[in-house]
Amino acid sequence: MFMKFEIISIGNELLSGRTLNSNLQTICQKLTDIGCNVSRSYVIRDDPTEISHVLNLCISSDSDWIIISGGLGPTFDDMTLSCISSTLNLPLEINDIALEMIITRYTDLVKKNIIEFFSLTDSRKKMAMLPKNSIPLKNNVGTAPGVLIKYENKNIVCLPGVPKEMESILINEVLPTIDTNKINKIKSKVLFITGITESELAPIINDFILNRNNLYIKSHPKGISNGVYHIELVISFQSNDFSDSLINSIIKDLITSIKIKTNITVDE
Repeated sequence: MFMKFEIISIGNELLSGRTLNSNLQTICQKLTDIGCNVSRSYVIRDDPTEISHVLNLCISSDSDWIIISGGLGPTFDDMTLSCISSTLNLPLEINDIALEMIITRYTDLVKKNIIEFFSLTDSRKKMAMLPKNSIPLKNNVGTAPGVLIKYENKNIVCLPGVPKEMESILINEVLPTIDTNKINKIKSKVLFITGITESELAPIINDFILNRNNLYIKSHPKGISNGVYHIELVISFQSNDFSDSLINSIIKDLITSIKIKTNITVDE
């Protein structure tokens, strides 16, 4: 059984076109690298009704993990945690560990002369107001801690929207907690093909995957260069039953199936 992930990206700037949603790409890449499966993603505005609606969709789905990026900062429109609190009926409270993380971080910024002084303002305390029983996640890059909430059978992770902060917490705090031994890991291989169009390749792939369970092959056209078609082919092995030797054998058979004409080249 695959462990399923859903991702919620929050921010008006993502839907206005001002900011590229690089966090979504990073999260998907990091999860795929360890063999996990992202089933859905949502991009929504800084709006409590929207946040609550999408969170309820994810809670009622078959996902195991919900990863949310954005809305953890000190400003009025950073409302992710308050929306989670109201939606899941988990009261907000000062989390002493999160508060200590924030104090330590700002104290360090003063020592490094990045800021002149530090006082524990209401805006800074806001970043330590977490839903009841939350686990704060250390932010080594910024000031707002990430948050892990275990709710029913779900793991809900809240990460800052700033890409470097998000990635740091994801790599150092979140990924190590995912027990990949309990899932079917997805292994992938990439082939680079020239000399054949995608429409010519499609029936070959269709025939090849017939009666081959847990094998997914996706073609990505890369355009025409010097009058030659270029295609990237991603082969995903979606089960632990695929040993390295079996994968190599399948790839060898696939290459043979593709090279129906002498001008077709396939590189790994």
